[in-house]
Amino acid sequence: MVTTNHRTHHSPASRVLIVGNYCHDVLIQDDIVLGESLGGASSFIAAVLNGLSVPCNLISKVGNDFKYQVSHTPIVISSSKTTTFHAYFDSPGVVHENGNQDRVLKRVCASDPITPRDLPDGKFNFGMAVGVGGEILSETLERMIEICDAVLVDIQALIRDFDHVDGTVKLVELSKTRFYSLLPRIGVLKVSSEEAMFMDVEEVRKCCCVVVTNGEDGCKVYWRDGEMGILPFLANQQDPTGAGDSFLGGFVAGLVQGLAVPDAALLGNFFGSLTVEQIGLPKFDSRLLQRVKDEVEKRKLQCLNHERSDGELEFLKPEGHEQFHSSIDAAKLISPDSIQESRDMEEDILPACNGNLN
Repeated sequence: MVTTNHRTHHSPASRVLIVGNYCHDVLIQDDIVLGESLGGASSFIAAVLNGLSVPCNLISKVGNDFKYQVSHTPIVISSSKTTTFHAYFDSPGVVHENGNQDRVLKRVCASDPITPRDLPDGKFNFGMAVGVGGEILSETLERMIEICDAVLVDIQALIRDFDHVDGTVKLVELSKTRFYSLLPRIGVLKVSSEEAMFMDVEEVRKCCCVVVTNGEDGCKVYWRDGEMGILPFLANQQDPTGAGDSFLGGFVAGLVQGLAVPDAALLGNFFGSLTVEQIGLPKFDSRLLQRVKDEVEKRKLQCLNHERSDGELEFLKPEGHEQFHSSIDAAKLISPDSIQESRDMEEDILPACNGNLN
């Protein structure tokens, strides 16, 4: 059982602190640039939380070259460039030697790390450590643990290493990082099935909840006393970038609304499925978002009589879990042109910004 310090999950005013740099993402296939977009786990997470009207603060550092208009203003470091990744995607039929990844990722620029001094004063209900370019320091994570009731961590913030010549992203064993000793103090560690090979799930689940995402197969939740598979949602994959980040955004949005972990994970799977169907940072149709919010509100009312101790994440599957899956899946039954229409309207309203997909 994962506990938090206060009555975190019942208050509608729960606040989220997101820590992780915005990035420039460049998508490349066969040496041809397919697109450039706003990247970074924090941008995908903020898109979900903003869409679901979940209050959040976002701490990110960029350089003067930052291209995008964003709803959460970053810290601009004039002496640094914005973290930039080049993602080299496979042509159809190509398989990497490791048989797992569908892309090669290179960090070609790195902005400054986020330090404890960059974090705001005050307390937050949920903290999210979601660095992608090595910007999360161990002392920064420790400070987040101090000011947040519960901290969710994306393992990519902990185990990514970067080739000193070309910036190719490599992964290292979690147990060999400076973050390992902090695991008993965090609430949730989010891991992809590929990243799970760089940790001992059976050992880490003794310290904190572990959520392993597995693409079209949904996700699996591990905690000290049990484990549970969570149903996926069908998706026509166009770009896997940010799917895990959107999952984490949906997951924490569910926790903020007071949902039990299995229901929150369903919400995460749902937003992950929406994200892979678009290239770059996703756009969520306002009608779809309203339907999802309505279904979440109904779910909360259904579970009002479910007893839960204050300050605990509830891992048991509430009655009606499968019906909740069906109800939010039905929210996708919106005209396929609606997202494009919302994009066209946004382009008419927002000032031009070079390459802006936000």
